[in-house]
Amino acid sequence: MMVNSSGRASGQKAHLLLPTLKENDTHCIDFHYYFSSRDRSSPGALNVYVKVNGGPQGNPVWNVSGVVTEGWVKAELAISTFWPHFYQVGRVTWSDCVK
Repeated sequence: MMVNSSGRASGQKAHLLLPTLKENDTHCIDFHYYFSSRDRSSPGALNVYVKVNGGPQGNPVWNVSGVVTEGWVKAELAISTFWPHFYQVGRVTWSDCVK
């Protein structure tokens, strides 16, 4: 997923929800991100949340913010799931972010 925030109002968000994880296992989630902004100062934030049993969003389990990258950066997360619960991973990008 790529989010181009050019021409968007400040504060807008994009959401990507991954399919529900039901297996009693550790899941590896890896992705690349690239932060940029017109003035190369404040590109926003990228947060990863895990919802358990459809509960509240809670605090991010991973995040990066305010850093302009020189290219694509790889991130890897290990999400452990425990039966009988089910888990959903979602990434939220804030305004002025690219991916």
